Amino acid sequence: MEILGIIVFLAALCNFLLGFFVFIKDPSKRINRLFGISGFITSIWVFTNFMMGAEGTIFWLKSASAFGALVPLTALLWVLELCGRKITLLKRFLLSSLGVVFFIISYINGLIITQVKKVYLGGFQGETGPLFIFYFIYIILILAFIIYTLLSEYFQSKGIRKLQIGYVLIGGIFYIGTVSVVSFILPLSGILEYTALDSPSSLFLLFFTTLAITKYHLFEIRVILTELLVGVMGIVLLILPFLMPNNFLKILTIGILLLFWAFGYLLIKATHREIKRREEIEKLYQELKVLDKAKSEFISMASHQLRTPLTAIKGYISMMIEGSYNHLAPKVKEKMKNVFYSNERLIRIVNDLLNISKIELGKMELNKETVQLEETIDGVYQEMKPEAEKKNLKFIWQKSKIPLPQIELDPLKIRQAISNLIDNAIRYTQKGEIEIKAKKINSKIRVSVRDTGEGLTKEEQRKIFEGFTRGAAGITFWIEGAGLGLYIAKRYIELHQGKIWVESKGKGKGSIFYIELPTK
Repeated sequence: MEILGIIVFLAALCNFLLGFFVFIKDPSKRINRLFGISGFITSIWVFTNFMMGAEGTIFWLKSASAFGALVPLTALLWVLELCGRKITLLKRFLLSSLGVVFFIISYINGLIITQVKKVYLGGFQGETGPLFIFYFIYIILILAFIIYTLLSEYFQSKGIRKLQIGYVLIGGIFYIGTVSVVSFILPLSGILEYTALDSPSSLFLLFFTTLAITKYHLFEIRVILTELLVGVMGIVLLILPFLMPNNFLKILTIGILLLFWAFGYLLIKATHREIKRREEIEKLYQELKVLDKAKSEFISMASHQLRTPLTAIKGYISMMIEGSYNHLAPKVKEKMKNVFYSNERLIRIVNDLLNISKIELGKMELNKETVQLEETIDGVYQEMKPEAEKKNLKFIWQKSKIPLPQIELDPLKIRQAISNLIDNAIRYTQKGEIEIKAKKINSKIRVSVRDTGEGLTKEEQRKIFEGFTRGAAGITFWIEGAGLGLYIAKRYIELHQGKIWVESKGKGKGSIFYIELPTK
C-alpha cells in the first residue's frame, strides 16, 4: 500500500504542475485557464484520496466525493473548448450549478455516503446514501459526453490536430474507463479492493496529454517545461556543495553547477529560437498554401477562358483549309496547316493546365467503369503505331497469355496516362524498339513501356514526374513539350491508388516506365 500511496501522491503533484504550467503559459487563452483549473481540481481530488489512506478519516472521504464531482465537470469544459464546441452561458451555468450541488451534498451526512465501517486509500467500506445513484449517473453521463465529444472531433479533424485529439482521446478512454469500473461499477457489486486505482488512473490522461503537448505542440508549453527542468536541476546542484564533506568535492560541484547553468542557458535559448523558427515556418507554410490555391484557381479560370476562343479558332482554320471560304493557294494552305497544328498544341497545353488545376484543387472526379485493360492499351497502341512506323521503330505490344482481370477505373484518364508514356517513348527513341507489356502480379496489374531511347540519369529519374520538368533528351528532341505529360499521368494513377515509376541504367541505355493498378 505504501508504493500505491506514493504513486497517488505523485499523480496529485503531476496534475497540479501540468495544469499550472499550461495556465501560466498564456492565461489570456480560455483553453489554458480551463485546463489549469481542471488540473488544479484533479490534483486536489487525487490528494484527498492520498489523505484517506494516510489518516483514514471521514472528512477526507467526503472531500474525495466532493471534488470527485467537480473533476469530470472541469474536464468537460476544457475538452469542449479544445474541440471548439461553444456552449451558451446558461448551459455553462447549469452544468456548474449541478457540480456545485453534488459538491455540497457530498459533505452532508447520509446523502451520498451513510454508514462507514472503514476508510482506506481510494475508498471505504460501508453503505451508500439515497443520492449516490444520482451522483453516479451525473458523473457517468459527463464522462460519456467527454468521450463522445473527443470522438466526434477526432473524426472531423485532420493533420496534427487529429493527432492531438487522438492522444487526448486515448488518455481519456483509459482514465474514464478505469474510474468508471473501479469507483462505480465494481463497488455497486460489493467489490471494493480495486477502488484505490481510480485516482492514479489520472496519470493515463496526464501521460497522453503530455505527449500531445511535447510532440504536437498542444498548448505550446515546451519552453516552460525546458525552463522548469533547468531550474529544478539548478536548485539541486546549488544545494549539493553544502552537503559535500570536503573542499575538493565542494569546488567540483560548484564547477559542475556553473557548467550546467551555462549549458542550461544555451538550451533554453535554443528552445526559444527553435519555437520561433517553427512558428515562422508555419506562418510561411500557411501563406504558401493560400498562394498555391490562388495559383490553381487562376490557372483554372485562365484555362477556361482560353479554351473557348481556341476551339473557335480551330474550327474556323479547319473550315478555311477545307475550302469552305474559297480555295486557298497552296502556300497559304500550308501555312494555315501550321497555324492549325500550333493551335492544337496550345489547346492541349490549356487542357493539361486545366486538369492540373482541377487535381490540385481537389475537383477532379473519377468516372469509373469496369474495364478490360488490354483493350485500352490496344486502342492506344493502334493509335500510336503510325508514328512509330514513321521513325522505323520496332513497335511491340506483348499481350499477357492469360487474360487480365477486369478492373474498376476511369478509362479516359488511364488511357491518357498510358498514352503519355508511349508518346514519350516514341518521341525520345531515335532507333531500336519500344515494347509494351501488361501482366498481373499478385493483386495488381503492371503495365510497362520499355524503349531503347536516350535513357535517364539518376537525378532525372527523381524529378521526371514533377510538373514542368523535362530530361535533357526532351530539350534536345522535342523542344515544344511543356513537361506536364508525366506529371498528369502520375496524378491520374495516384487518384486510382496506383503507382508509377521509371527505371533506367543511364544515358543512352533506354528506359522502362511502369504503371501498377490495384485489381480491387
